[in-house]
Amino acid sequence: MTLIKDRHTLQTFNGVKVALFIIPALIVLGIFWVLPLIMGFIFSLFHWNFGQNPVWVGWHEYQLVMSSSLFWQSLVNTILFALGVVGVGTALAIMLALILYQEIAGKGLFRTLLFIPYVMPLVASSTIWLWIYQPGVGLLDRMLQLVGLPGSTSWVQNTTWALPAIILFTIWYSLGFTTLLFLAGLTTVSPELGEAALIDGASPWMRFRRITWPLLSPTTLFVIIVNTIGVFQSFTQIFELTRGGPLGATTTLTYLVYEDAFQYFHFGTSLATGVLLFIVVAGITALQFLVSRRAINYGD
Repeated sequence: MTLIKDRHTLQTFNGVKVALFIIPALIVLGIFWVLPLIMGFIFSLFHWNFGQNPVWVGWHEYQLVMSSSLFWQSLVNTILFALGVVGVGTALAIMLALILYQEIAGKGLFRTLLFIPYVMPLVASSTIWLWIYQPGVGLLDRMLQLVGLPGSTSWVQNTTWALPAIILFTIWYSLGFTTLLFLAGLTTVSPELGEAALIDGASPWMRFRRITWPLLSPTTLFVIIVNTIGVFQSFTQIFELTRGGPLGATTTLTYLVYEDAFQYFHFGTSLATGVLLFIVVAGITALQFLVSRRAINYGD
């Protein structure tokens, strides 16, 4: 009886210690994330322009946002942006991770060079790519001219090429981080499984499809969710390269929130767009988790 009582006391004491460690983090999370989210939703129910007192209008700001063609164009741009960066970037990262996981000369150097863009200041790297995209004299057009292709494209001033240019830059910027995550995931794949499949005569593609890829599915889910959230929050490269143009071709929901708030000073409209952006991201993340229940292999 005494032993049971002592065990219960120890469990209570451990629970108190855990709570003491968690409470400071919860306080910080509540002050800097939950409270601003709640306040943002409340003020999105007000008509609030710069220099004016907030006026309660209920759901009017949401109706105003959702009746705007620019909002829907921004939503489409954001989805296309996410599909390009997450889809192409994830595929490239898997291929690079498989290559760099092999015993090749200088793989440590290659890993370092691949990760450098991710640790560079985003403003600085955006400025460099702005020069790369310069029509006629930029590095990209120079390379096209060397292979005999037309080399005077206005990459970030053209409504057709501006969004692909932003996607290309974002893939380049995030590729090192994503590849590093897949390299970490590959360490959890038992080499004995691949050796056994090799003895059975499985081709490299079959070994990847039947063994490596299923065991990488948890890492893939994590990469897709993190990169999707990151893409929906992307702002700096869009601001530096295109300012949301031309003609709204690269205006994403995040940039639209900034534009409404700090260019037109329509704070109520901006907050309503921000709340809708939060709902979209939360919905996509929840959908990814639901799909993962059947598609993800945790090695059970």
